[in-house]
Amino acid sequence: MLYLLHGENDLKREETLSALVRKTGLTEDLRDLNLETLSGSVTVGDLRRACDPIPFLGDARVVIVRNGLGKLTGDDARSVGAYFSNLPPTTHLFVVEESKLSQRSIIYKSLKNHDATIRTFALPSDRELPRWIAERTRKRGGRIDGRAAAQLARNIGPKLRILDQEIQKLMLYVGEGKVIMPEDVQLMVPYIQAADVIFNMVDAVGQRNPQNATLYLHRLLDVGEHPLGIFGMVVRQFRLLMQVRWMLDRRHSEQEIIDRLDLHPYVAGKIRAQARRFSLRQLRQAYRILMESDLSIKKGQIPPESALDLLVAQLTSL
Repeated sequence: MLYLLHGENDLKREETLSALVRKTGLTEDLRDLNLETLSGSVTVGDLRRACDPIPFLGDARVVIVRNGLGKLTGDDARSVGAYFSNLPPTTHLFVVEESKLSQRSIIYKSLKNHDATIRTFALPSDRELPRWIAERTRKRGGRIDGRAAAQLARNIGPKLRILDQEIQKLMLYVGEGKVIMPEDVQLMVPYIQAADVIFNMVDAVGQRNPQNATLYLHRLLDVGEHPLGIFGMVVRQFRLLMQVRWMLDRRHSEQEIIDRLDLHPYVAGKIRAQARRFSLRQLRQAYRILMESDLSIKKGQIPPESALDLLVAQLTSL
């Protein structure tokens, strides 16, 4: 009757929640009457009001608490934990948290002590993600080439809902029984284009070629990428460059870089090649430029698009 579903993998977490709710015996015609969702700061009084009523014309009452208990501490957490002993036998209480709860927290210990069903939903790592994409495609009834799965993984990352949507779109595009190939991904998935252009833009910066870097920047702007989104991708790229450069200077192997930074091998190879074009001193200087640009944008001193143009000029002159 008591469940904890926690972790960042929201796609699997929500699918599991739906399946468990169906197993409670809650019928669709009585769903609105016998299902209640609580969120935000939830007190023990809120729980009692939601959980104590008997089901209306049915055998089960379902209460879902979203991100409402995980941050409780002290007496508030202990009061909620004590209430679990008084949960009516006809009520199914689902504690759903978008972050993984610490096993040392009062709420986690209380749930475990009351024999709650506990399921943890972690995101796949960069190396696990291509396999997740292939398995998800098979679950949807399709097939995907390994190179296409890797392409989706390295450019979209562990955004599982977006990946699932793109898989369905690609399956419709290639048709029933056809294999999704890299060229299909390149054509149909806009995230691929953005990520590839960012790599090319940073390549141009490393080659101290402001004309090409600006060309790639405006290619992103022309297809509707938000300037702040572009800025975020550039910051992430230079953060990785700094980390990889530091490891290269200390003679870490490619596999050590992949393991330490949890990178896809393809991405790690490209970043290693880019990092060799900068010294660690230049990358620190680049990071200071990025920080100053970020502050200028946030203070409204310069429009985001103009800030990006200035940023390219500054980075290519390092």
